[in-house]
Amino acid sequence: MKIETARFGEIEVAESQLITFLKGIPGFDDYKKYVLLPADDSGESPFFFLQSAEKAEISFLLLDTFSFFNDYDVKLDDAVIEKLEIDKPADVIVLTTVTVQGELKQATTNLKAPLVINHTKQLGTQIVLENRPYMIKQPLFKNNQKAAVGQV
Repeated sequence: MKIETARFGEIEVAESQLITFLKGIPGFDDYKKYVLLPADDSGESPFFFLQSAEKAEISFLLLDTFSFFNDYDVKLDDAVIEKLEIDKPADVIVLTTVTVQGELKQATTNLKAPLVINHTKQLGTQIVLENRPYMIKQPLFKNNQKAAVGQV
């Protein structure tokens, strides 16, 4: 199928690539279908775009959080495991939204509310880590170096 994007123009995606967020993403509740696109062709970048298949202008820059924050700890409760039909941990991808205002070295990521995707069933949701000391605007870099969780 073809989808329109503001960033990439028209792109071809397989139906099997569509990820369904049953309740949408907070603030974008009406849009349920997305596709995860690597930020570069090599597939080596920890960055991705989550592109709406329903509205060209909706796209989120995401980060494979564990590539920047080795100690990042996400525990999924039974309700999320059931909702996403997770059978084993290897089915899960955890990504966080990235905000870039100005230069990339000033980018932040939302460690408090990651997106959890079951990539085998193509189901996703955003959760809030209530009992974790994570920040909504965690800097990615400190002095142009990778930041550790808790460093600000």
